[in-house]
Amino acid sequence: MATETVEKKEEAIKPTPVFGSGTAFGAGTGFAGFTGVSSSAPAAAAPAAAAPAAEASGAAAAEGGEDGEAADPEEECQAEFKPVVQLDEVETSTGEEDEDCIIDLKCKLYRFDSNNNEWKERGIGQVRLLKHKANERIRLLMRQEKTLKIRANHIIMPGTKLQEHAGSDKAWVWSTVDFSEGEQKVELFCIRFGSAEKAQEFKAKYEECVELNTKALAGTALATAAKGDADADADADELADDLAAKAGVKGSKDEEEDEDEDEEEEAE
Repeated sequence: MATETVEKKEEAIKPTPVFGSGTAFGAGTGFAGFTGVSSSAPAAAAPAAAAPAAEASGAAAAEGGEDGEAADPEEECQAEFKPVVQLDEVETSTGEEDEDCIIDLKCKLYRFDSNNNEWKERGIGQVRLLKHKANERIRLLMRQEKTLKIRANHIIMPGTKLQEHAGSDKAWVWSTVDFSEGEQKVELFCIRFGSAEKAQEFKAKYEECVELNTKALAGTALATAAKGDADADADADELADDLAAKAGVKGSKDEEEDEDEDEEEEAE
């Protein structure tokens, strides 16, 4: 009995164990009571088991990368696609094949709108002076860049003069009969260049073309007048021959009638 009493006292005096001291992790206390928690020994073995798997996956990824480079779809694709509609190449004519270019400069062109009394931009592009190889006439042609739409197209008429615009040494103003829209129309143009040197170069060539066109158009006018005179003379000669022929026929008939009357009188 005394021994049992002493043992009970020792158990009563024995302190309550503190978490993590005097006990094994997961044995009796701690997280061992929770469901799904494994012991420390399997947990320690998990990283060792995962390492070979990671190495195997890395090796597989490396092999996959090598296979991916070897099997590049862009390099292996050899498919050919034919167009649904076959188009034939068509030659286009600009109307400039029989002309020689005297000057070619980039510019910005304006036209004066008389209805609103203001300048309106016509387009930005290349302005050229073109001389025809056959009749030697020179015209000004300006096309819009990229679209190549005609913005100015007219013969350089004799007597045309370029004037400065608002005192600027980069811009010139002139009036002419333009044919860029398919019909003759009187226009007041203003052309502007990127520098004063290009503006002066254009003016010098333009004035030179005015003189050349004066001679070319004068020769054409004389040739037309001479041809007209020759045609008029030929028509006059033909008309005179017709009148003479008619007059000759009428005269012969009158003479025959007079002879018949004389014979009748003598018979009486």
